[in-house]
Amino acid sequence: MIRKLTVSDNEEVMALLKPEATLNLFIIGDIENFGYESDVQDLWGEFDSEDKLHALLLRFDTFFLPYSKDANFGAKAFSEIIAKHDTYEVSGISRVTKELEPFLPELAEKRQDTYFCECEHVNRISVNQDVIVRTAVAEDVAPIIKMRKHIKEFGSRDENEELIIRQIEKGVKRIYYIEQDQEVVAVAETSAENSFSAMITGVATSDGYRQRGFASTLLKKLCCDVLAEGKKPCLFYDNPVAGEIYHRLGFEHTGDFVMYK
Repeated sequence: MIRKLTVSDNEEVMALLKPEATLNLFIIGDIENFGYESDVQDLWGEFDSEDKLHALLLRFDTFFLPYSKDANFGAKAFSEIIAKHDTYEVSGISRVTKELEPFLPELAEKRQDTYFCECEHVNRISVNQDVIVRTAVAEDVAPIIKMRKHIKEFGSRDENEELIIRQIEKGVKRIYYIEQDQEVVAVAETSAENSFSAMITGVATSDGYRQRGFASTLLKKLCCDVLAEGKKPCLFYDNPVAGEIYHRLGFEHTGDFVMYK
């Protein structure tokens, strides 16, 4: 049986998610920060014959994240829920997301396998001492989105300015950036911050400003600040050049994550 989840299910939801807490940090973070009654997200749960929660599906804006402790769950039913939405992106643990592919054939064409990493401590690396790292507020979001539209590695990327501002004001996202010639040229941010972890995302440097240590400078400060709050920085990547930066900083590969864009 599949039904909408409510706050009364929260204890069972967390019991399902926490054995793989870091891989589920998006889901846990969104539940902690937006709850079960929000205009921006929905949660559905699959219950077994003994009425125990076995799998769930989260919708956050246009993003869908399925989770199950094994591959034996209602992938067809979850796929039907996703397909009812005009626009969607899917991400999650490979053993779960691959079960959706037969029912959403276009997913296989968009599959992007990534490495999932965690950081316990930040290594001592050299950074650019000649730049100022700024913390974004509401009025900085539009120019940051504009800058990232020109990053070829991101492909076609639609960002919801209103939602990003809402996340910043709620304290579940922080964005650090560097300006040169009054233009945003490098950026890094957290997403789905929760009580124990934060996902590092949106790391980008404009073409004309690469190889200057801007990304490393932003990432080091971001990771140090997150760790200082008792949270673990996590990220996923598929770009080997970016991977070298992350591993120099102190990130270690702990799993695999799939995105369909």
